[in-house]
Formats: sequence, structure tokens, C-alpha cells
Amino acid sequence: MHILLLPSWYPKTPIDVGGVFFRDQAVSLLNYGHKVGVISPQMKALSALFGISQQTCFPYFENDAGIPTYRKEVLAALPRLPYGNYWLFTRAARQLMTDYVREHGKPDIIHAHSAIFGGAAAVELGRKWSVPVVLTEHSTGFARNSYKRWHLRLASEAARSSWSCISVSPALGHLLTKKLSAPEVSWRWIPNVVADRYRNADRSTLNDRPIRFLNLALMTDKKGQKDLLQAFNQNVERGVSGELWLAGDGPIRSELERLAYKLGVTSKVRFLGLVRPDDVPALLKEVDVMVISSHYETFGVVAAEALMAGLPVIATRCGGPECIVARGDGLLVPPKNPEALAEAMVEVGRNLESYDPAKLSTRAKERFSGPAIAKQLTREYERVLFGSGGAEL
Repeated sequence: MHILLLPSWYPKTPIDVGGVFFRDQAVSLLNYGHKVGVISPQMKALSALFGISQQTCFPYFENDAGIPTYRKEVLAALPRLPYGNYWLFTRAARQLMTDYVREHGKPDIIHAHSAIFGGAAAVELGRKWSVPVVLTEHSTGFARNSYKRWHLRLASEAARSSWSCISVSPALGHLLTKKLSAPEVSWRWIPNVVADRYRNADRSTLNDRPIRFLNLALMTDKKGQKDLLQAFNQNVERGVSGELWLAGDGPIRSELERLAYKLGVTSKVRFLGLVRPDDVPALLKEVDVMVISSHYETFGVVAAEALMAGLPVIATRCGGPECIVARGDGLLVPPKNPEALAEAMVEVGRNLESYDPAKLSTRAKERFSGPAIAKQLTREYERVLFGSGGAEL
């Protein structure tokens, strides 16, 4: 089967973590035996023109591990005009599709990731080239109410016009049913893929060292690292031994560093900075527990990655982790609740030896590995191509 991915965002370079799970899915589909390609309009904010780096750092075309990948940078020049940036995105997608089809043939399926703007553009391309569209939604924007009315109209039309609609968690599917004016759409749940680079590995030996808790996330308010620092500080004040490692970067990193200093825990907190995707497995070998403190997640891929590597997970019930962290995998706590987070860290730390890394990894592989997700997606593609239902082209 020939699958063309059209993601709303995608890694620009090997160290870019943005949309890395889209690439992981593309690789998994390729390894499963499909012919796979990617077309990716890359939106660039106007403010980026005045940044330090103004150079496009990716080629128009590259063969990425056997996946023909076409990218085109698009300046988001019409932010105040409804549908303006969508029109620019779709124009670029149309050019990329034209070049892709000329070089590699027409795909059997266009699989779009996130309605705004990839899914909406895919629907237009699907009509032009008579190719059915599968849409997977990932965006937290629906939960954060960050989309304008025209965005919601665009997403609703994309959902109605797609032959299959997938959400990466049941909670997101329920939310989309409420938010979009497309009540007839049935959202199927297929999780994000966890790449093969995350394998069960022996933990770093505790010996006499403190337990290491890791948070791996973009440093923004919605990721809840301020709650996590408050929780960690509560445990420090109670005399509980431990270290907190914060991996990632983002707009609130300096605030987090100041908060750690104010709380007096800088000697026990490590700010690791941005970690390349290929370096994450090695990092997971050095820690003991993954902690996800987010206020909202559509999925929470780092939870699945940690489980695949044999680490127990503490996560907030924020939408996505509930479908990842099962009984025996760790603990779930309410979001925005440092006290509950602190108690969970104490409990998991106290019972760390009861979490068998091999069992954690095996269960995660059965649910989130590349072959497992590729199999589910293949069934959905076959349903679209050979089964009943779906929108008409």
C-alpha cells in the first residue's frame, strides 16, 4: 500500500523534537511493508524573521531512511486574515503533492496529522487527486480553547470530509465530538507509535544514590513543571531523598530555574537542556521514574516511551496518560495538584523494586510498538479502501 503523510508540523532536522512521533509512525509503516512518503509545509512565524537564525535548515527534498520527504517553508504572513495562513499552507502542500506524485506516483491514502492545517489541506488534495484521506488528531489546542471560530469550522469540515477519523486518546475523541460541528463523525482510537529506539534496558544501579525522577517535556506552563518543583520541594522538606532531572527547554525555563533557587532545591534539581530524540534512550537508562505533570495531553508519548524502556510512570490524569499508564505501570494523580504529585513520588520511590522493567516493557511493546501501531493503521487503511463507509470523493 502507498501511504503519503501530510503532517501539520514535522521535524526539520535530526535534533528537532517537534513532530518526531509523526516521523516514527512513517518509519514504522515503512518497516511494516508499505511504500511511504511525506510532504510537509513548514510554517514559519513572522517573528522568526527577526530571530538570530534566519536560514532555512532543511532541503526541499531528502530521502530520509527510505522515506521520500518533501518540505517547503511557508511564512505565516497572514495571521490576522481568517483562512489566510491556511491558504498559504495549502498552496505549499499542493506544490509538494504535485512534485511528489510526479516522482513517486499517486498514493493510495493520504494520512494527515492534525486538522489545522494538515487535515484541511489533505482534504483538498484528496479531492483534486481522487485519493481518500485518513485524519489523525493530536492537537491540545481544542482543550486549551486556543482555536478561533474559523479554525473550528475548518477542522469540522476536515473531519466530515475524511474517510476515517482517528484520535490518539479516547479523551481527545470525546472532546472533539463536543468541540466540532461534526456529530456524525466517529473517532477511532489508535495511539501514537513508540519508536524502536526505546527498548527495555537495565536500570542504572541505585546503590546508595538517591532515586532519580525525570520530567522530559517542552518547558511551558501547560506542562506543569512548576507544580512538579513544588511537589519535589514538599518531599525535600519532609526529608525524602531524591533528585529531580528536568530535560527540555522552552519559554519558562528561566522561571523554573528561579523557582528552584527560591525553593532552595537547586542542589537536587538538574536542568539538562534540550535532549536529541536519539539521546533519550540513554538518558532513560540513568533515571528511575518518569514524571509527567502536564495540565493537558492528547496522548503523552513520553509516558509510553518510559514504559517501553522499563521505567514506571507517574502522570497526571490530563487526557492522554489515562490510556497509557495501566494498572502496574505506575500511578495517576489529578493535574495541578502538587500535594498528590508529591505523595505519588514517595509511593513509587518506596516501592520501586516492585516494578519489573521487563514486564513494563513487554506490556508497552504490545500496545505502542511500531509493528503494533502499523498493524492497527493497516487495518484502518484496508477498511477505507476496501470496506464500506467513508466520505465520497
